[in-house]
Amino acid sequence: MSKLFLGVDGGGTKTVAAVADESGRVVAHARTGGSNYQAIGASAAGRELRAAVDSALKAAGATMDDVAAAAFGMAGADRASEMAIVEAMVDAHVAVKPRFVENDALLVLRAGTKDAVGVGLVAGTGTNCIGRDRYGRRHQIGGMGNISGDVGYAEDLAMRALGGAWMAFDGRTGPSMLTGALCEALGVESVEHLPALMVRGELPEAVVKASVQVLFRCARAGDGLARRIVEDTGSRLGAAAVAAMRALVLRGPNAILVLGGAMFQAEGHDLLVESCTKRVRTAVSEAHVIVLDTHPVVGAVLFARDLVDHAPRDFAVAARESGRGI
Repeated sequence: MSKLFLGVDGGGTKTVAAVADESGRVVAHARTGGSNYQAIGASAAGRELRAAVDSALKAAGATMDDVAAAAFGMAGADRASEMAIVEAMVDAHVAVKPRFVENDALLVLRAGTKDAVGVGLVAGTGTNCIGRDRYGRRHQIGGMGNISGDVGYAEDLAMRALGGAWMAFDGRTGPSMLTGALCEALGVESVEHLPALMVRGELPEAVVKASVQVLFRCARAGDGLARRIVEDTGSRLGAAAVAAMRALVLRGPNAILVLGGAMFQAEGHDLLVESCTKRVRTAVSEAHVIVLDTHPVVGAVLFARDLVDHAPRDFAVAARESGRGI
C-alpha cells in the first residue's frame, strides 16, 4: 500500500481521525466521542482516540503499518504539564512514529495556511488561541475556560443568551426577542423555568445548541441585545488574537488569523466573524483574517505530511478539498 498520513482532531465532544493518501486526498475518516483528558480522564480519552484511529484505518483498508507519519491536535494540550499528559496518552494508545502532538487550535492554523505561521483561534465546545512564528515559537492566550477568562465557546454563548433573556424579562434591560424565542425553543413557559433544564448545575448539550441557534437567529433579525452579546463576544475573541500577535511580533505577511470551530464556521454566524475581525484590524491594520472552509483535521493531516517533508501545494489543496466532506 502507498504511504498514508494520519491526522487526528481530538476535541471535547468528538474525536475525528482522517487518513490521506500520497496525493493528499482524504480516503477515510471516522468520528468517536470526545478525547479531552481534562473532561473524562486520560484512560477514557485514550480509548476514544484509539477507537477513532482504528475506525479510520479500517475504513481505508489499512493498518498502522501503512502510516508514514501522524499528527494529533488535542484539546487539553495547553501548557507544558498538560502537554506531557497528552503526549503520554497518545504514546500509550497510538504508538506510531514519526508523530506530531499539539493543541487542536494549531490544526486550524495549519489547515488555513501554507506554513502554520500566524494565529489559530478556535471557538467551539471550548475556546483556544495559539500563535506560532517562523521560528516555531508558540504563544497561547487563555485556553483554560472560565478561569482564564475565555469567551465565545458554545456554553458561554448559551449562558449569555439565557442571562440576557432573563434580564429582559425582569426589566434590567429593554425588551428582547431572546425572551420569547428561547422559551419557545426550549419548551418552557417562562424564563423562570430555565433553571429546571440544568443537570447538576450544567446545561445539557441539546440546550446549549438550541440556545446558541436562537442567539444568532435573533441577532440576524436585528435584536439589539442579541447583537450586543455577539458583537461583544467577537471583540473579546479578537482581543485574544491581538495579544498573541503582539507577543510574537506577528506583523506584515505573518499577521494571519485563522478562525475555526463551529461558532465561527457555522452558517449564519457572520456577525461574530465581523466583530472579531474589526477588533483585530483596529490593532493590527495589515492583519489577514481567514475563516477556515475545511475540517480542522486537515491541519493534522498536513502536519503529518510535514514530518516527511513540507507538504507540497498540490497535497495541501487536495487535503483541503476532500476535507470539506468530513
